[in-house]
Amino acid sequence: MSVRVAFSTTEGTIVDEHFGHALYWDIYDIGEEAEFVETRKVKAQCSCHDPKIFDIMLSSLNDCSVLFTAKIGESAAAYVIKKGKRVFEAAGDLYAITKELVDKHLLDSLNDSKNKQNEEIRRAS
Repeated sequence: MSVRVAFSTTEGTIVDEHFGHALYWDIYDIGEEAEFVETRKVKAQCSCHDPKIFDIMLSSLNDCSVLFTAKIGESAAAYVIKKGKRVFEAAGDLYAITKELVDKHLLDSLNDSKNKQNEEIRRAS
């Protein structure tokens, strides 16, 4: 089972954008391998004073469980997490980051949590 992950990037090879300034997000499904899905262009919503303006950006990333961005402010990160996303600061070579996520199985715990949640929903039905 894979996890859909978005990386803020200006050119598709490095994670180099601040969350609120990111115009492009490369989307990957990460499991046993990192599989590129697509590049999404979003409307950058930078305004560090009102995190709710990030809803437009988040709606473009609604199927992504995890976001990687070079930088994100504390209130924006809290808002994104409240919306059910995991967010990490990481800058550098996108392929090196995806390789490390795959090689070290760093997203496996997200799948475990998702599987437990689905099992609880089935039992409650």
